Amino acid sequence: MNFGHKIAITYGAFVVFILSLVTFCVKQDDITLVSPDYYKKEIAYQEEIDKLHNTSDLSSPINIQKSAESIKISFPEELKGSKGTILFYRPSKAGLDIEVPFVLADQTEQVIPTQTLAKGLWVLKMNWSNNGKNYMKEEKIIL
Repeated sequence: MNFGHKIAITYGAFVVFILSLVTFCVKQDDITLVSPDYYKKEIAYQEEIDKLHNTSDLSSPINIQKSAESIKISFPEELKGSKGTILFYRPSKAGLDIEVPFVLADQTEQVIPTQTLAKGLWVLKMNWSNNGKNYMKEEKIIL
């Protein structure tokens, strides 16, 4: 085999490799990392900063405990009567996002079963209000 054949084989192998790589990349699932209304969310970012500041001023921190079958969120006593939502945000696939409403009437704990959640990284985005004040907390968890 002469030098020209080796160059042609190397070039052919490179072309096959590049075509395989392009095919593999095109067949990947759509990964949505940005929410569809991110412009509106960016404008309201100061409100999020205020909510985070209100959360940091609480008498005790919010405790999130993860077990094999559930997630238990414990709120301070001063937040009894709060109403809000917990968004389970999946960064790798927006179609898996789940929003759970909650009301802390007499208790200060919220237990959420995790059997329906896919394994992997989730971001808990909690938003709630109590006595005219708005609060927010984000926490990453891995199931």
